[in-house]
Amino acid sequence: MRTAAALALLCAACNPHASARAVEEPRRAEHDRELEALLASLEAEPGELGRDDVPIEDPSGRALASFHEALAQAEAGERAARVVVYGGSHAASDLYTGRMREVLQARFGDAGHGFVPLVPMVHRQWAWGVRIDEAEGFEPLQVSLKRREPYRYGLAGAAFLAEEPGAFAAIESDHWGNGRWASRLELLYDRAPGGGALEVWLDGRRVDTLSTDAPSPQNGLQSYEVSDAPHRLEVRAAGDGPVTVYGVTMERERPGVVLHNLGLVGGKARHHLLWDEAQWAAYFERLAPDLVVLSYGNNEATDAHLGLADHEAHLRAVLARVRREAPRASCLLVGPTDRPEARPDGALEPREVVAELTAMQRQVALDAGCGFFDTLAFQGGLGASADWLAHDPPYLRDDLLHLTRDGYRRWGEALVRALLMDYRPPA
Repeated sequence: MRTAAALALLCAACNPHASARAVEEPRRAEHDRELEALLASLEAEPGELGRDDVPIEDPSGRALASFHEALAQAEAGERAARVVVYGGSHAASDLYTGRMREVLQARFGDAGHGFVPLVPMVHRQWAWGVRIDEAEGFEPLQVSLKRREPYRYGLAGAAFLAEEPGAFAAIESDHWGNGRWASRLELLYDRAPGGGALEVWLDGRRVDTLSTDAPSPQNGLQSYEVSDAPHRLEVRAAGDGPVTVYGVTMERERPGVVLHNLGLVGGKARHHLLWDEAQWAAYFERLAPDLVVLSYGNNEATDAHLGLADHEAHLRAVLARVRREAPRASCLLVGPTDRPEARPDGALEPREVVAELTAMQRQVALDAGCGFFDTLAFQGGLGASADWLAHDPPYLRDDLLHLTRDGYRRWGEALVRALLMDYRPPA
């Protein structure tokens, strides 16, 4: 896809109201110039990286073969290339993953946003180009919030339960940003004995009433074909029994890239092992991923009750699950960011465990035939957080864990450049 056409697609979903356009135009113009420059840099000869970048480590030379094949087919207009990202709050914020989605779609075509949770897991949770409404009456059941028993957590590790009438939840294209378009919406929900009715509203009109009652626990999935445009989907509990929802996938019937962000605030690799595997696998298989990214380690860095061998065993077990359900997909492990501790005098002290987790993940990736992105090396090595915090504008937040919007954007762009380093367009 040519750069001009790609940028037109990115702007097509902007707020049509003149006043909103007037507010957004200066920022949007700057954004588009930056994106065009980045796209131009991606057209450089394969093998070239920016001075601050690190390549994906892949001794086999084949870790990304399936993904690159899918990208070539997307570029040829044949199908969508599908990316799935699991991780902790770095991913869940949809900032570096959102930048990856935006750049890949500008380069290869926009095949849709992917998965969005129906209920915010943190206050004012945001997805790139999608607004998650502040739901009412739904209780988040999330494995990372000290829930240690196996449960039907769906696709992304969080279920949302409503037991009283009047509960509602909704997602919609965010017209104040790059509002996302979709031509197919799929609602993921649970079915179980005694389940109540779930009303589905699209763009302000009730279109369905789903029974969530079933003789035994079953996956619920309902697809809605819609016009290729921004949309709002809302669910309401009828109150005649408990209902559990998970989220919505938003895709477009066109070639390009779709990136499903399945990040979980507080998420760790071991949390996967508490999801009902059969339920997760049935949903995961439908995504048909060409690339699966696992981005963990920052939350493990403070798991004092577990050792490095425990974290390694958990990560290998999660990779085994992924391999069973997506044996042809490429896989990538993204190492943890630098996470220093602040001493009483205010100086930052590196956590050696971050380097240990990085080395462990590199070996796991090598053994599994996956690629590995050394985030610590990209940042400048152990202790580089001091420079990231002092940068103008800062790349690191004051909590010394999460990055700023600029920091996440830089990380996402570096990941895209690394993913495309050895990509060859179709002849």
